[in-house]
Amino acid sequence: MAAKNEYSEHTEEPDKRSNAPSGHAEGNALLVDTHGNIRRLPVPSNNPNDPLNWKPWQKWAVIGTCCWFSVMGLALAGGLGAILSVFFQLYGPQGYGPSDVAFLLTLPSLCIGLGNFIILPVALAYGRRPVFLISTIILLAATIGSAAQNSYNGHLASRVMQGLATGASESLLPLMLTEVTFLHERGRVFGLYWTVQNVLSSLMNLTSSYETAALGWRWYYWVFAILVGAGLVLACLFGFETRFQRPVVSLDGRAVMTDDFGVTHVVPDSEAQEYLERHGIEDRRGEDAEVPLKSYSQLLKPWGSSHKTPGKVMLLSLLRMAQSMTSPAILFTVLASSITLACVVDVSLTYDAVLQQYGWDPKDIGLINLGGIIGGLLGAAYCTLLGEPFIIWMAKRNHGIHKPEHRLIILIPVAILGFSMLILYGFMATAAFVGGGSYWGILVSWTLFQVTFTSVLIITTTFAAEASPKHPGPALVMVIGTKNIVSFGVAYGLTDMVQHGGYTWTFGVLAGIFGAIFILGIPIYMLNPKWRRYVTRAEEKKGITTTD
Repeated sequence: MAAKNEYSEHTEEPDKRSNAPSGHAEGNALLVDTHGNIRRLPVPSNNPNDPLNWKPWQKWAVIGTCCWFSVMGLALAGGLGAILSVFFQLYGPQGYGPSDVAFLLTLPSLCIGLGNFIILPVALAYGRRPVFLISTIILLAATIGSAAQNSYNGHLASRVMQGLATGASESLLPLMLTEVTFLHERGRVFGLYWTVQNVLSSLMNLTSSYETAALGWRWYYWVFAILVGAGLVLACLFGFETRFQRPVVSLDGRAVMTDDFGVTHVVPDSEAQEYLERHGIEDRRGEDAEVPLKSYSQLLKPWGSSHKTPGKVMLLSLLRMAQSMTSPAILFTVLASSITLACVVDVSLTYDAVLQQYGWDPKDIGLINLGGIIGGLLGAAYCTLLGEPFIIWMAKRNHGIHKPEHRLIILIPVAILGFSMLILYGFMATAAFVGGGSYWGILVSWTLFQVTFTSVLIITTTFAAEASPKHPGPALVMVIGTKNIVSFGVAYGLTDMVQHGGYTWTFGVLAGIFGAIFILGIPIYMLNPKWRRYVTRAEEKKGITTTD
């Protein structure tokens, strides 16, 4: 009876009013009940060790540790823009051209994307905590290697390893955040994650040019090595295992179960045993009634029980990633986040030379990262203070049902802002070389584009997890990981584009691509619900209902 009451508090009940929307579609969630209260989805189990049942300090410890790693990794991967001229001077006499030096900034982005496709499958098979710890150790070793190396090839190799390890911040860590939060909390938590990531990495890189001028470029890496070492201590103490297999629950002749990807399925009891055997899920009904709460020392164990068939679950996760790309929503979010990141990388590759042309001293270039701090905070404020209340308001207008596509509406203002700032940056960058411009145009365009960047990260990450609830982990990897690979391809041609057509033409082309991709959000908003209903009907024909 307890299980029934618990489950019934969270299931999606159809609204009986005549004007209520008909039919359930995968991805919809009854976020608000008939009394206006926000429901807790997914459904937590009765097990005290379920991450959804953890004490607040445990959840926030995991969130804080994830934020620390992501800040260090992404600040390292994308932070060379302010001191890139140092490496032009260092490696130029050795025969390495501008494109070779630019690889030190762009190649880690590619490796972050590739690392995603390694880290998530392994984490699904062997647990989140051991993979998190190993990623942190690799990041620390690679950062020490960057500080100690004496050649371009050694430098590039260590940067590659930094990128691969940092892949955890864009695959494993968002999945861990998803596993310790309810649906209505995820927008706020992901907003915090991306904002802290953007603001603190900008703050750290703000000092990079002064640090390099005073102590030399090696200390740029040594400082990070110290901070990553501190992050390793945090990961050991607070990076708890979030993988949890919720037991099967019997309810009104149906079996409610959660698979390896955190997706809840409802199957008729008559078909449950066959389904469990086919998917390798253990029938542990009633086993969690007397489960003791794990002690803190037990949570510190660096590894847990691996999956019974790790090879199978790794291959299945790669298959799920590929399947998620059949969703129009996932395709759109991949394109939107990719072009936004590519534009950030392209500006990072050019602002050093542009600001020096405006008369800035090389040691002062890092000050442009103040824009990242301001823009990150404004982007987070927009998504949290305006975006989330808007989502709740839309759900109430839709008879309490939240649709993932509601988040696309929040993208409209920041997409217009991003398009405008790319145009402004292109004109102001050209003016630095021909005269008549002001460095304020560079600072303003960078700062306001950071508003777009932070907002797009928050919105697309949350949208991807909601629009593909059957496989949120693989969908997140496809969106977050693929954006790094695609953005590398866009940034790779930047030097040739600038040499061919100049800054105005180059960033005009980027703005055109940026705008065209975000316009695709209009048909996605209208057509993606139909695609989700089609997927739901296909599942129902098999006798399976999927819920959040």
